[in-house]
Amino acid sequence: MCIFGSIYFGLSSSSVADICPGSNLYEENLKDMELWITSDNVIVDVMDPTVCESKQDGKPDCNDCPHVLFFLRSVYFLMQTLFTIGYGDAVVPTKLDTEVAVTCLFMLFGVFGYGLIIANMTSVLSNIDVVNMRFRHEMDSLHLWLKFRSAPASISHKIDMCFHYLERTQYGVLDQNLFEGLPNQLTREITKSNMVLLERVPFINPQYRSKTFLSNISLALIRRIYPPSSIVIHEGEKQRELLIVKRGKVDLYVKSCSEVVATLVENDYFGDCPLLFGTSNEVKGISPGFSEILALPFNKFKKFMDCSSHTDVDSWSSVSNTVSMEDPGAKKTAEVSRMQMDKIFSYVFNLKTHARSKKVRNMFEESAEVKVKGLRILPKSPLLVYWDIAAIFGIMFEAVSVPIQLATYTRSSNLASAHGWVFSIHYAFDILFIIDMYLRMNAYAYTTFENGKSQTIVDIDLIRKNYFSSPWYPIDRIAVAPYDVLSFALGHHILFRIPKLIRVLHLPRTVSRLRTNLSICFERSMNEKLSSIIKMFLCSILIIVWSSAGWNALRLKDSGHKSVYWALTTLTTVGYGDLTPKNARETIYAIFIGAVGATFTAGIIANVTSFFHDTDVSEDNIDHKMNCVIKFMENHSRPLEQVKRIREYFEYIEREQRGISEDKILHKALPDHLKSEVLMHITHAMVSKCPHFSNRELGFQRQLMTSLEQRFFSSRSMIITPSLPSDGMYFIKKGTVDLLSETKMGESIPFRRLGVDDYFSEDSLTDHWDCNPYLAVSVTDSELWYLNRFVFYRLVENFLDEGAQLSKLEPIKKANTHSRHDTTVTHGNSGGNSVFFIHPDNYFIQCWFGLILTITIYTMMTIPFRYAFMENHEITTIWLLLDYFGDFILFLDLLIRSFFLAYYDDSHLVTEKERIWRHYYESGKMKWHIASLIPIEVSALYQPILCPMWKLQVWSLFRMNKLFRLLEIPALVTSVESSLAKLGVRVPKNAIRVGKVIAVIVFSAHFIACLFFAIASYNQYHTTEGSHTNWAYMNGLFSKPLLCPDQHPDTRDLTRRYIASLYWSIATLTTVGYGDITAHQDSVIEILFASFVLIIGTATYTLVIALLDDIVSQLDVTSSLYKTKADKVHAYCEMEALPDTLKSKIHAYYDNLWQRQLGVSGNKILSFFPDYYRKEMIIDIIRPYLRNTLFLKDCSANFIAHIVNCISYELYLPGDTLFHEGERCNSLILLYKGKVHLLNSKGVKFKTVDNGVLGETSFFCFEPHLCSAKAVDTCQTFCLSASDFVSCLRENKMTEQFKEYLFKNTTQILILKESVLKMIRNLKSSKMKKMAVEEKSKIPKGVILPDTLSRCSWDAMLLLQTAFLAFIIPYQISFMSHDTALSLFLIDVNIDLFFLLDIYAKLNKFAVIKDGSLLSSPKDFRAIYLKSSFKGDLICAAPVSFVAFCSGVQDTRYGLLRITQLIRIRHFGKYLNSCAITLNSRTSLSISTEKLRIIQIFIIMLFLCHWFACIFHLIGKMSKEQGWIIADESNNSSSGERYLRSFYWSLYTVTTIGYGSIPIHTNLERIFAMVVMIGGAVVCDAGITAILTSIIHNRDQQSGENSRRIQCTNKYMSTCGVSEDTQIRLLDYYRYDDTELGNINENEILADLPSALREEVIRHFCYDALRRSELVNDFSDGAVGSLVKMMEPYLAIPNENLSVINEDCDNMFVLKRGQVKCIDSSGYENFLPLGTLIGHIATSSTHALVGFPSKVLEINVLNGQGFRTKYINPYIIFTLGSTSVRSSVKKNNNWREQILIKTASKEVKKIFVTVRSWKNGQQHDTIGSSEVQMNMDSTENSFKVVIRDTTGKSAGIISLSLIFRNMRRHEVLDTHERTAVALEYCHLYCLSRCKFEELKRYFELSNSDSNLNRLLYHSTGQPLHKADVNANFNDLCEEKHRACNIDHSKTDNNQSSNFIAEGGNHFPITPMLKDDEIPRRSRLHSLKIVPKYDDGDPEAGVRMTRNYSYY
Repeated sequence: MCIFGSIYFGLSSSSVADICPGSNLYEENLKDMELWITSDNVIVDVMDPTVCESKQDGKPDCNDCPHVLFFLRSVYFLMQTLFTIGYGDAVVPTKLDTEVAVTCLFMLFGVFGYGLIIANMTSVLSNIDVVNMRFRHEMDSLHLWLKFRSAPASISHKIDMCFHYLERTQYGVLDQNLFEGLPNQLTREITKSNMVLLERVPFINPQYRSKTFLSNISLALIRRIYPPSSIVIHEGEKQRELLIVKRGKVDLYVKSCSEVVATLVENDYFGDCPLLFGTSNEVKGISPGFSEILALPFNKFKKFMDCSSHTDVDSWSSVSNTVSMEDPGAKKTAEVSRMQMDKIFSYVFNLKTHARSKKVRNMFEESAEVKVKGLRILPKSPLLVYWDIAAIFGIMFEAVSVPIQLATYTRSSNLASAHGWVFSIHYAFDILFIIDMYLRMNAYAYTTFENGKSQTIVDIDLIRKNYFSSPWYPIDRIAVAPYDVLSFALGHHILFRIPKLIRVLHLPRTVSRLRTNLSICFERSMNEKLSSIIKMFLCSILIIVWSSAGWNALRLKDSGHKSVYWALTTLTTVGYGDLTPKNARETIYAIFIGAVGATFTAGIIANVTSFFHDTDVSEDNIDHKMNCVIKFMENHSRPLEQVKRIREYFEYIEREQRGISEDKILHKALPDHLKSEVLMHITHAMVSKCPHFSNRELGFQRQLMTSLEQRFFSSRSMIITPSLPSDGMYFIKKGTVDLLSETKMGESIPFRRLGVDDYFSEDSLTDHWDCNPYLAVSVTDSELWYLNRFVFYRLVENFLDEGAQLSKLEPIKKANTHSRHDTTVTHGNSGGNSVFFIHPDNYFIQCWFGLILTITIYTMMTIPFRYAFMENHEITTIWLLLDYFGDFILFLDLLIRSFFLAYYDDSHLVTEKERIWRHYYESGKMKWHIASLIPIEVSALYQPILCPMWKLQVWSLFRMNKLFRLLEIPALVTSVESSLAKLGVRVPKNAIRVGKVIAVIVFSAHFIACLFFAIASYNQYHTTEGSHTNWAYMNGLFSKPLLCPDQHPDTRDLTRRYIASLYWSIATLTTVGYGDITAHQDSVIEILFASFVLIIGTATYTLVIALLDDIVSQLDVTSSLYKTKADKVHAYCEMEALPDTLKSKIHAYYDNLWQRQLGVSGNKILSFFPDYYRKEMIIDIIRPYLRNTLFLKDCSANFIAHIVNCISYELYLPGDTLFHEGERCNSLILLYKGKVHLLNSKGVKFKTVDNGVLGETSFFCFEPHLCSAKAVDTCQTFCLSASDFVSCLRENKMTEQFKEYLFKNTTQILILKESVLKMIRNLKSSKMKKMAVEEKSKIPKGVILPDTLSRCSWDAMLLLQTAFLAFIIPYQISFMSHDTALSLFLIDVNIDLFFLLDIYAKLNKFAVIKDGSLLSSPKDFRAIYLKSSFKGDLICAAPVSFVAFCSGVQDTRYGLLRITQLIRIRHFGKYLNSCAITLNSRTSLSISTEKLRIIQIFIIMLFLCHWFACIFHLIGKMSKEQGWIIADESNNSSSGERYLRSFYWSLYTVTTIGYGSIPIHTNLERIFAMVVMIGGAVVCDAGITAILTSIIHNRDQQSGENSRRIQCTNKYMSTCGVSEDTQIRLLDYYRYDDTELGNINENEILADLPSALREEVIRHFCYDALRRSELVNDFSDGAVGSLVKMMEPYLAIPNENLSVINEDCDNMFVLKRGQVKCIDSSGYENFLPLGTLIGHIATSSTHALVGFPSKVLEINVLNGQGFRTKYINPYIIFTLGSTSVRSSVKKNNNWREQILIKTASKEVKKIFVTVRSWKNGQQHDTIGSSEVQMNMDSTENSFKVVIRDTTGKSAGIISLSLIFRNMRRHEVLDTHERTAVALEYCHLYCLSRCKFEELKRYFELSNSDSNLNRLLYHSTGQPLHKADVNANFNDLCEEKHRACNIDHSKTDNNQSSNFIAEGGNHFPITPMLKDDEIPRRSRLHSLKIVPKYDDGDPEAGVRMTRNYSYY
């Protein structure tokens, strides 16, 4: 600021030869010059001798060169400019062009700088206490949702207590959210303590289970927090959960006894028997206090037991979901459980016969009483609340009174007084704080929370220690000292009170403590927003008081209220400029207060903004989902009706749930046990009223309620459609549903209307509907809960008895009922009477609310206006009619709401009059509705005149009670918005929000303007002759004293007065503050009112910025998410050093994805759809393909509907490989759009498939691929995975049907395969060769592609010319007053010609990208252009400039004719984006999305200022009165000078600086100024701040999340007793993830990529490593590719063992990045190079193939030289056969190292040497490589190996010594296994052993003679059972009953011959065909896993007839 001030002074004085000419030459050289220095009175008073020497005090302070004053006044100007205060006093620029131009630059810098201050402070405040802020925000959202769901107080209290406990243990973050994404090893270490607890459970005891089994089970445990009085164990229910008490206790009860019969304490367990055997609980468990329970839910236990990799439990039956009693662990469990229950019931018997002593209360329970000695104030004492309130008053009194007294005594030059009532109060508060300090040291008990337990500390020593270590003590010690004693000796008493002000630092803490004490003592919650508002309010008072006290001390002539007024104008940055500094001291003070005050104001704005910044910038954002879904549907040409329904669905979700993501709250914000309780509350009424489920077992009901799925339907939406069979039951939570039956004529007639808690489609649970017996449609917006058939089946499996009773449900009978009408219906009540009511969703009531809103706005506008401005007016008939018509409507509204307007109570429609009246009364609205209807104006009959108010004004005054209705405006506006949306009128949400912001400003300005003028009228009426102390008289609005009665003012005067008042009001509210209209300095009431308005204006402006910030965040959610994702993907590609071609593919994919579906992947976007809409859409799309697909074409509609749920969407770019030859066939591909080439093993095309089915026969025969498939262009596909297909077969009981289909259609399948093989065999024929020529896309000659340099340059030219048009046309309209210059005409003509050329180019030359596809054919891109922007561009290109010039049209008319060319501006954003992309791709510049947004808002602001300046000048030029041009004396200036003055005015108005140095007088000028003020404040000033805030908040959000994660984890580990070593490792991982990885999650990156790119990324790292390994010697390339597809990323932490000798190793790894040390059984260590295969699986294959090594190649590295310095940290890789080892990293010149390679080879002829450069956290660069030939005749080989780079040039030389010798005794290995240890964070790809064995078995079975043998082997890991074959619902229940009584050991033995055992799972083999039953021509030869063949082999086709068909 000092530098800029110097620049301002220097540029202003540069035109003067000598700025300090001396006092004798001042008048001659400086006085009359047009400089700000000569206009500044403060400087003139010092430099002008005629002024300074004539001072009345006779003490001239003349200085002919006041350098200090120059500097101070320059900095003072910069302060008011940069902080947008803009006093507009003498330091503002004059008409000198240099000063004005520099000031404009400073204003631009100031508005962005000040916005940046607010933005950074917002981010800081959001993250300064991120833990508590985020927790409070999450709890507020949770409470809002619970309120929306009408959750009872008991559930809300239980949730609050649970999260209160979590807040103390881990700051309120749930375990699953806290440890999500942790490496496996760290997760195991954290849960290691759980293994000790599990060992106590008999079934899991290490005596019966392995360590691996125990470890994996511990990972499945869920920690639950049960608040006091929570039910943990439900008696009589099949809970099926293992519960282990970790902390606290659980009391057990039985029905027959009310006493506690047993207690589970820490480490006890319960529920193992129900978990294993499905029995019911015999006891009830209640937590008396807070309890931490580790739970193993049945679903996780079942999933674990069904997994094929666990062989510890052979007796598990997935049929009955129980464990056989033959298992020793299960047998022990039953015995222990029976013993425990016997003890409990024996104890119950004793209780009934003997008295039981009272139990000791649990010390863990927080409500326990604490025994104390002496005076102690416990934490729950109400005294603490009252004491905190008194302390706040004391601090505020001290902080306010001391500055005021100091200023008062300074003005009177008397500081010695120490008496008076004020000082008595000071001393009283001193005593209060002394007592407070004493109590804190001796009496204030406090609560600690350690190891999960709360404890109240009452020991006095601990209390003192806690106080002395707190931040309170140092401040109290300073503030309590008796400094006043010294004043009696030294005087100046008030000065010794200043140290007491340090206690102000306690103020925020005291408010926070008050909030905590209110919650503890009175259970009154004060949310975070209210607490912050109180703090801001108190701090604002202090800042205002201190600022005004300092000004009051300096300005001896100003009164106190003027000082407050000045402080407010400065702090609020309004800066009227009517009170300004007059000397150097005041200037210094103003600079200080301006800077500090503006920063404080920025802090307040930032704080409020942080409250409103709650936009969910995530994939759960409703607007983001809707935009993506609609884009997807439009891209797939879905009918407009479907798009409309989807839009209505999302709008309904946002409207009804207020944008809250219920799914996110249920699954992420609530723990599972509390989620169950909430779901039960929501669904209980529906389920309990259904007779099929009302009398069932409680456990069955509980699981049924929590299994329901929520679905929303907008009004008139089909629920059950004719084309899609229903597969479940619906319950109605809210809304009305009609059931329809179809007549013979095809019409749908409603036969039943269902309401809340009704149900339908229940019979589809047991019967598979192929055709719906009836249809269902939602009459109103409806919330339904859906029970899926298959979920119901799984539920019945656990409740066999209930399933048997539910096997036959009574279907709905088509019985006609009375229908209800929409508006007014007759509703039967319990008494049989009918009542009249109005439905809340009725069109009538929606229109009624619109009428009420109109009347309320009329009242709001007219009553204040008539009261303030219409003096001496009579009450006319028209006013009476309008007023009383409104009163009549409001009275009817009162009646309707009192008796007839029904409402929803927890989704139930209430229609009874008594309840309607009670609801209306309790809402609180009735009171102020009645108050607004009281006819107070009747009193005007007795007193019609109250001078100066005449009759109409008095009438309006007495009608002020009507304004009570203003409180209802927000609700009315919301209702009208909802009504418009239902009528199909859709206004953009953000446009509505901006409109609301502007409306708030305008309505507030109207009120304030009326009051401001009313005050002036009052002052004018009571004024004395010659003394007019009011602002209106000062501005010429009153020409004479106001009389009563008198003539009423005419319309012109009335307009001038209202416009002037509104002008001042808006200038104040928008903080522009020109200062041309201000409160009169001698009117106390005007000064006080203006001060009040300044506060209101700042609050309004703050809310505007906060709301705009939220709007900006919401506006750009989709692009922000995409940009964040794209940035992470780019960073990942760079970090992994992927090849350029692969990186280009990935970037092209995301560009394509943005064009097609806004950057959201296919599967993710399908998940955004509601299930029923998604199913309907996909069936419509793929129906033509299903009709021609094997098996599926013959399936029922019900099965197809189920299949559709499993279909995924994939996008393939040109050149992507859909699958490779020989790969496992995992999916059936439905090619929806695009072309695919089918290639043989040599890559030669033999067929092109266009929109068809790929892999049809191979998919259904479970065989590997025969050929490869490559995308020709962008392909859109729908895929069905094999595992999902088999699951659908099983769940629909169609396994046997599928077998029969394959048997019947074997010949057809073979024919289809043979046709493909024939094509491959015939590839050598000339005809097929011609067909096999690759199709190359040819670009037509002359067509220019979008990304070429010429096209980018063209767009840049368009950008410049569009910007020139946007500038020159308004300028020509406003400023051109002479003939058009020839040069300007030629420029205009050239622009017109350029635009004509642009149209031609877009029609014929410019290719475009449409929906991600390149359209290079002129016919294609011409059609698109003609439909889009051709008409607008043609209008813009019209040669109007040529016509105008030739016609002689000049001056303003010339510009008006060209105004149509401004339509080009709509393309400006597109041109700017194109230029940004060009700069990013073709230069080293990087223009991020954030930078681009800042550039855009900067350009918008400049254009707006330019256009406003042109309009402002045009108004002044056309003004018939004395406009601003004449008043500014600019009428004789040039057009350039006038433009600069206009732009100067526009800029200081738009930026709200508001110097006010350009006078405004006319009404039209003031009206336009008000428009510019509002537009500038909203769009530019607040808009810039909002955009900067949004950008910085998004940038800092991740750092806030990281900080929160670390703090919460630290808290968790400290309270849960995690080992110190684990804590260090976990925090180190967070550091690594935050700093080195940049929070990039590789799993998320790869999951978001399409399958082709994902495979290509993993193939890049893993394929060569796998291919080199002996493990896959017998695998084809396609089989290895299948392995690659199954590999997943894995992160190993330092010191993690990847494999250990003599320990199980279930995984194999490929090392991608990091250091891994390998140790063999002899103890030899070596480092593994990147790309090494790690794991016992790999080493065992090598051992099996070549045996143990017997030879050693000893490599001695002697020296390395000649390597370039850019290759830092080199290391060497030595490769011998398939074995690779590496050296250590060479960080200095010492290369010496010995490396051993153990091998089984008898001789070694060559070894490969590769040198690479080590890079931490990144892929390593290859420096070069070489091949070394060894001489076996020599015992030692010495070499100087020249390392050559890829170009063949020498990169360096390495000296080696190689010795090939026999293995020594200590080097001999006794096992192939090795220990592999990660030395740092290592990135690997992992493949589990079970997946490898499964794939190996798949390829073995692919050689089976029978295709049906392969059917029963698939990747799901779930066995097929006979119960799945042709079983209906009853058969299933009976089968399950039988399964429970099966002897599992006999079953397994007897059926072992019919099963293939694989990894612990049994797959039944039931072949339907024998070899002799298969046609001879289809019988296959015996093949290896890899079918190797030659194209010329005539038998090749015969040997491959078992493979895929592709069409």
